[in-house]
Amino acid sequence: MKKMIAIAVLSVFLAGGLFASFTPANAATRDNHLETALAEIPKASLSEAEKKGLLLMREEEKLARDLYLALYDKWGTRAFSNIAKSEQHHMDSIKILLDRYGLADPVGSDRRGKFSDPALQKAYDDLLKQGLVSRAEAAKVGAMVEEMDIRDLREAIALTDNKDLKLVYANLEKGSRNHLRAFGKQISKENVRYTATYLGQAEAEKIMKSPHERDEITDI
Repeated sequence: MKKMIAIAVLSVFLAGGLFASFTPANAATRDNHLETALAEIPKASLSEAEKKGLLLMREEEKLARDLYLALYDKWGTRAFSNIAKSEQHHMDSIKILLDRYGLADPVGSDRRGKFSDPALQKAYDDLLKQGLVSRAEAAKVGAMVEEMDIRDLREAIALTDNKDLKLVYANLEKGSRNHLRAFGKQISKENVRYTATYLGQAEAEKIMKSPHERDEITDI
């Protein structure tokens, strides 16, 4: 029974849709929901690979948020603003896992566009430069980032046996698929061709053309 309650509460936390409102009060409520859910899921030890996965995903979700905020400032495309709010939600969920396992937060003071991982810093700088070229390139950048998230979340899921990590990662991957769908629509509006980078072309196009996923993942 406790397991069922925990999964239900975690689903509430992860249920924010792409265009859900985001306020400090809502964020605090989500944090409380997730912490309540995790309290009912046994905490296991983390391998070095699992620790590295959490740290990577914390900053990778920040990369997406910071990039979309910058591209919204430049182009005013609403999708960037909405998805940036969702990425903040993703960051928050990973932060709760970091706190749960006593890991130092790589985000630190959370300066926009600044990262402790040199590879992510270079990726951000390069993607921002590309996205500032045109609206079409900005939409492509968004899709590329979501592809990267999907790939890295899948790798993180494969590297862990921890129920809490798997469940959060799986729902974040679902969110990234929905974001990829949203950017696919933007790319179609711009009438340009998109070439997949981190997923196969066929899979990326299949995700973009498939319906929005609404049901939360409650078991894996």
